[in-house]
Amino acid sequence: MAERMSDKAVRSRLRDALNEPGDDDIVVPRTGRRVPEMLLGMLLVVGGALGGVVVFQRSNDRMVVVGSARDLPRGTVLTRSDVIAVEVGTLPAGAATQADNAGVLLGQRLLVDVPAGIPISPQVVAPDDLLGPAEALIPVELDRGAVPSGLGRGDVARIVVSFPNQGSDAPPPQVLGDVVEVFDITTPDDFGDSIQVTLRANADIAIDLARAERVQLLKVTSP
Repeated sequence: MAERMSDKAVRSRLRDALNEPGDDDIVVPRTGRRVPEMLLGMLLVVGGALGGVVVFQRSNDRMVVVGSARDLPRGTVLTRSDVIAVEVGTLPAGAATQADNAGVLLGQRLLVDVPAGIPISPQVVAPDDLLGPAEALIPVELDRGAVPSGLGRGDVARIVVSFPNQGSDAPPPQVLGDVVEVFDITTPDDFGDSIQVTLRANADIAIDLARAERVQLLKVTSP
């Protein structure tokens, strides 16, 4: 497992890469895409292996890279407080981001969940693009049964609208043509009946959602 660094020199390297002046700026933790997920799994395995041999490694066999300051869910847009410097053994090229290059990760969106203290590879992030000219962030409140299990930030879904209150005259359920991205999702406790979801979608979809009597999301693996 990659170790947290308390050495001031290591912290200074990461602080310089982030262009932040303070001595204690770096936060130290208290303790649909297959390639990023496979890479994260590899990092977890490598991290575990490194933990067992760390006492036998020479200082010149180690490197300082950017790691996660805490458990970071997919969809997180990385900020300075999300990253720390970690010292690890030699990793394959592209498996981690050097501490002196930490700035390239800031503002990027995570494609997978990253546990605390794990090196962050450039392969598990993507640019957090701004909204397009026809896009909007649309908040909707959905019944629990209308949200697929495991749906999270960054997932892609299709919207189904229906009109069950119109009886026999109701039109059939309709799958809207555009896919949407889950920008944010808030799951209530066990006593809550609804889930708050913010969708990143074409602004015109807001009209269809407002007219519908029931809205349901269908998770898809790709747009």
